[in-house]
Amino acid sequence: MIPLTTPGLTLAAQLATINRLCPTDPAQNRLVYTPTWTAAQAQLITWGLAAGLQATVDDFGTVYLDLPGQDDQTIATGSHMDTVVNGGRYDGLYGIIAGFQAITTLHRQLGRPQHTLRLIAFSEEEGSRFPLTFTGSKHYARQTVETRMVDADGTSFEEARQLAVAPLQDHPGVHSGLPALPASFTELHIEQGPRLTQTHQQVGIVTGLVGQRRFTLTLKGRANHAGTTPMADRHDALQAAVTLITRLRHHAQALDDALTFTVGRFEVVPNSANVIPGLVRFTVDCRHPSDLVLTEFERQLHQAAHALMAPQLTITIQRWVHDLPVCFDQRLTTQNQRLAAQLNLRTRRLTSGAGHDSGIMSSVVPTAMLFVPSVAGISHAPAELTAPTDLAHGVALLTASLRVQAYGGLA
Repeated sequence: MIPLTTPGLTLAAQLATINRLCPTDPAQNRLVYTPTWTAAQAQLITWGLAAGLQATVDDFGTVYLDLPGQDDQTIATGSHMDTVVNGGRYDGLYGIIAGFQAITTLHRQLGRPQHTLRLIAFSEEEGSRFPLTFTGSKHYARQTVETRMVDADGTSFEEARQLAVAPLQDHPGVHSGLPALPASFTELHIEQGPRLTQTHQQVGIVTGLVGQRRFTLTLKGRANHAGTTPMADRHDALQAAVTLITRLRHHAQALDDALTFTVGRFEVVPNSANVIPGLVRFTVDCRHPSDLVLTEFERQLHQAAHALMAPQLTITIQRWVHDLPVCFDQRLTTQNQRLAAQLNLRTRRLTSGAGHDSGIMSSVVPTAMLFVPSVAGISHAPAELTAPTDLAHGVALLTASLRVQAYGGLA
């Protein structure tokens, strides 16, 4: 088995170094283009240059560290540097540091690869500061990114981007520009769920990402006095919303046990203790590996809403997210499964219930994804934790996968 550390800082020490850049440890706040995000990207550049890698920063702040190969083909790995607000220590960052460990280990042991090895630290994935996700990988994938947006403080995306990216591109030894797309991309990530820990598996072989649909439902009834309006004469938008949500949850459970259903935002107007609610607005998030299942649930959602409507109660439905399911490259997925068996790692094939940069990359290049367990399935929170042995297993498998892809040989 390939060793898990390189000369200098270990995996754990590199993770800790980046995480200590946030002032509220253990909660991580590396929102895109903030000082902690900039410091983290700068630290990665420093490590990369010291390891003999070539550094490039694109105009969105994504960092690329290349170990040049003998031809013009590139094998890439990486993840995102940003976090959610008060996030965990591993989400995104683990895939970056693990990729750095894998590439530098291969360089030290095997020398120059046949194909260039590239580590990517995407600028943004979470959508925690600006109302758009995956801007880093979308830019790299040559997708159009809407940049006319502001954060909660009124700072524009363009202003924040320019202030944060310029110092990175001006870093001594750094090139600026957008590198060519790789021949493949592999992302290593924590699972962010309980399936691996519940089944005592060491690595997840991710076959794809679920499809997602999100809706905003607006129920308009009639506001009136809480004490003087008889129960039979009410047009209570909140009571109708509660009934509708209960029915939708039942439909979701009956349709498929892999279908997730979430009401995440809820607004009541006028939101007063002595007034019958006249308007309610809430969101519905549903996810499943099959778009056909999501289509059927959407049909049932409209049917359930229509059944509740009355002359004094109207319901409107706006669908504002329709992300199709993603299937990862079968050849890479099968190859990673064989490599895991050679490393005597217990694996489980699964679909990710969350979106990832790999979903964007899979639209332009063959892509694979690997998971390591999250203790208790917790993520996006300071309690996020993965055992050191599981972190090491992920690095070992990623290293083996990059070795086969960049240096040749059979899996």
